[in-house]
Amino acid sequence: MPPAIKSLRTHLVVQGRKVSFGSVSSVPTAFVALLPRIKQQDQTGGVCGYSLRTLALVGAGGIAGGILLEKKDASYRNLVMPSGFRTCCDVAMTDKQKGLPQKLEGIVGKKFVKCNADVQGSRLGRGTALALVKPGSMAEAVQVLEECVAADVVIIPQGANSGLTGASVPRNTKSDRPTVIINLRRLDKMIPINKGQQTLCYAGVGIFDLQEKLKKEFNRDSHSVLGSIFLNPTTAAGVAFGSGGTQIRKGPAYTDRALWCKVKENGSVEVVNTLGILDGGDPFTFLESKHVLTQEDVDQNCKSAASFPDYKEELVKLDGRVSRFNADTCGCDPNRSEGKVMILATIHDTYPIPAKEKVLWVSCKDLAMAHAIKHKVCLTSTKPMARSCEYFNRDIYEVTELGGRLCVKVIDVLGMKPIGFMWDIKRFVETLPIPFANIIPEKFMWWFNNLFPHSLPTPLRKLGDAYDHHLLIVFSEYSPGEVDALQKLLDEFKGAASAGAMEYHVCEDAHTKARANLFRFVMAIAFKVYCTGKGMQGLAIDYALPKDHTTTPELPSKYPIAKRCTYSHFGCNVYHEDLVFGPDIDVEEAKHVIKHAIEEAGGKLP
Repeated sequence: MPPAIKSLRTHLVVQGRKVSFGSVSSVPTAFVALLPRIKQQDQTGGVCGYSLRTLALVGAGGIAGGILLEKKDASYRNLVMPSGFRTCCDVAMTDKQKGLPQKLEGIVGKKFVKCNADVQGSRLGRGTALALVKPGSMAEAVQVLEECVAADVVIIPQGANSGLTGASVPRNTKSDRPTVIINLRRLDKMIPINKGQQTLCYAGVGIFDLQEKLKKEFNRDSHSVLGSIFLNPTTAAGVAFGSGGTQIRKGPAYTDRALWCKVKENGSVEVVNTLGILDGGDPFTFLESKHVLTQEDVDQNCKSAASFPDYKEELVKLDGRVSRFNADTCGCDPNRSEGKVMILATIHDTYPIPAKEKVLWVSCKDLAMAHAIKHKVCLTSTKPMARSCEYFNRDIYEVTELGGRLCVKVIDVLGMKPIGFMWDIKRFVETLPIPFANIIPEKFMWWFNNLFPHSLPTPLRKLGDAYDHHLLIVFSEYSPGEVDALQKLLDEFKGAASAGAMEYHVCEDAHTKARANLFRFVMAIAFKVYCTGKGMQGLAIDYALPKDHTTTPELPSKYPIAKRCTYSHFGCNVYHEDLVFGPDIDVEEAKHVIKHAIEEAGGKLP
């Protein structure tokens, strides 16, 4: 075999395992690029072109390499997040469904309707919608919904598409009808009530945007601060999925004061209004005319809650009940509705910003001690009470260190605001009809992670390396002396513990505080980067345990877990389990068995 062909074969073996050429059509092009090396000479010493033998070898090698790489691409797609390229309309459509996109364009404008939209979830899920429509007003949103109901399509109300469960994207293989996504992000008006004591949010208002506005204009804090706040998820989605957030005294996103649409049994769309606003019977026109709301605009007879009732009082009772879980359907229809109704606007309580705060990284030898710290320091009473208490174990610490450096650095340099745009670019790349598209962003992040320094400052990294269990705790001064009281409780606990059983570091400077929080926030992203980079499979499961549970459920040994990455909104005993499996495990089968084991242990699943 000519040396050039040997060299070419080596290139295929080494590079083909990663991304390399990736399709039948592109591999022959690569072969042709190398062909000048194997041109033959005639008997006079001149170049006479390619021999038939050479062309046959090149052609056969190109086809074989392309087929092999196509199979490798398919295996990667199945390994990470299975998704296909089928369209939304593999089933026969009715005339109404065929004409629906044009009707939607007539309501919102052609530029706000995307037909046959290939939509990728932030972490999992992918599908193609007949149309993705973006209404610009609440009246338009209702008209769009009415047309979709009349056409008998699957309807998905969507916010920022930042959720980690894939609930806001189509499920083509599980639906017998085309899907229309109603993206409500353009409905982004915020109206403060009573000088910012409460706020009315249209469905598309981002949590990060709300937090920034309240802080700047009223020195108040928003109702919810999520781990994924840098993706700017919407307030309506938070209510629809019962988002919990990191701040334990606030409770999950919840309100009984809302404006929403529901579909009645006869197929008509009904607008339901429990906002408690004196709007004269026309909430759309009234709210469009308002930029602030005063006490005179509020119905004083309305006593409905705009936050989870008595949450912190219930939280400190360490009994066998679950503090919160996503499938809890208490309250009015929008709460945990998961798309069964379309939320247009909600009212939420806001909170004072504490006078000062102290961020601590606490490390300990076992999970039981971590729970003891939570119970005896953070949740002794409602006053003093920690602002947040987040937990993570060694496995997710190591995974985040290996897979999260780039993300931490980007947020650290650019801030939170541009990340949503960059995330949209990532999702776009993942939907491109090219080999390996669904893993290119994570592969890129994996390869470039080691070019960046460690995410955590040295004192925190030393604790992370030395201990198996970690808490990121925030003490806040909501009342005079509260931070000092909590610090005293922590020091007393440490003094009573055996030597070396626990250590903590106070994050004094802004850089250390920011890096500690960012490290916690990027864990879900780092998990996917790690699995993709290592060629492993991943399964994410969220659940809540009763408040008095101090152990995590024992998972079935039938499905070997390479890494059990556990992190938690610890104050509420709500857990995220990111499980790493080898490539040979049937993860779909394992998921159902593991979920059953969690429920058997008393856990509540979403």
